[in-house]
Amino acid sequence: MRVILVVERKHLFPGLSPQGFLAPDAVDLEDLTSHLFFAERDYMEINSHYKQVIPYLMLQRGTGDQTRVLCYQRRTKHTEKRLGGLWSVGFGGHIEPLDRNQDTVATNGLVMATAMREMEEETGLNPGADALSLIGFINSDSEDVSSVHFGVVFKVDLDGLSVGDAQIMELVSAQAEPHQARWIPVNELQGITGSGEGPDGGSFEDWSRIAVAGTFG
Repeated sequence: MRVILVVERKHLFPGLSPQGFLAPDAVDLEDLTSHLFFAERDYMEINSHYKQVIPYLMLQRGTGDQTRVLCYQRRTKHTEKRLGGLWSVGFGGHIEPLDRNQDTVATNGLVMATAMREMEEETGLNPGADALSLIGFINSDSEDVSSVHFGVVFKVDLDGLSVGDAQIMELVSAQAEPHQARWIPVNELQGITGSGEGPDGGSFEDWSRIAVAGTFG
């Protein structure tokens, strides 16, 4: 049985649930601490009264018009069947009980510590905590998979790494094993997140559409 960190929706949003990309000050993660708990994932996947807290990492290089985002297409046979074959701008995963034992929890908090672990596990990269910055949150009830998850969105600035774009792509592709991955300039990315408008006629997941519009729109 796999257990993951969740919060009851009424504690996350005491009133109506705001939709889309939320500003960094929209939710106080510290204030939520007493309401966070671990629960069986299988049950939480079908119970929208709760939200699973997910660090969502957007890998970027460059500034201004030169900004580019590392995007990837999930394999069709993905562990989360509802996301199979879709393009994404974010890497991440669930917060699990083992994350409480990390040395970085004391200094960075549980969510950030998990984000750093997911960063290394999902991409093979370890740019350090200073490369990560909280830029907002994602909440969407428009699709089944979105309705039970709550995204904590981090920008990951990879300009500090000494390796080039191609080397980063090679490492991430070997670690995450996506169907394919590409660096996409932000100016181009803004216009291809609609259904069927992604690379090779593919589509971006709900969260990616929200993240791109909220971050670069």
